[in-house]
Amino acid sequence: MGKKRGKKNMDALVKRPTTPAESLKQSLIEMKLIRQGKKKGKTWSELRDELKKDK
Repeated sequence: MGKKRGKKNMDALVKRPTTPAESLKQSLIEMKLIRQGKKKGKTWSELRDELKKDK
């Protein structure tokens, strides 16, 4: 019969810019810098405001 169940449309897949492992590694590096005081962390309200501006 026609289509197989569960077959994915390859055109609809989006390539990730980084792998989950790379993303986690980068996040941990940023956390370390924030804790050392070398990078300023954002508060929840700052992040929320920034995301609203991007829309």
